[in-house]
Amino acid sequence: MITPAVVERDAVLSLAGELDMDGEALLARAVGELIDAGYRRVVVDCAGVAFCDSCGFNALLVARQATQDAGGVLALAGVPDRLQSLLTLLGAEEIFTIAATVEQARLLLADSAIDSEAEPE
Repeated sequence: MITPAVVERDAVLSLAGELDMDGEALLARAVGELIDAGYRRVVVDCAGVAFCDSCGFNALLVARQATQDAGGVLALAGVPDRLQSLLTLLGAEEIFTIAATVEQARLLLADSAIDSEAEPE
């Protein structure tokens, strides 16, 4: 399950349940909709992720790439221990911006070098 929210100028996607093949298209669509709406700072709140397989990891990579292709940035927040272990195993900690909380992720993204002058629609 993916719950979108907007916090000031940032988009936050809260994930819950399993991030697997079924969630891959849902995450891609949710990120695409945010990008289309003009958001360039996206936080994926992973605190509710109970399971993540290779398809789920790929979905996170695709979301990151789509955000970057649109001139934006993406961060992961609240990463559970099992997902953190997977990210560490795959060396993804060097690919993703990871923060303990959504608020910390938002601060990291606000400090990143993107065009923050454009307002989302």
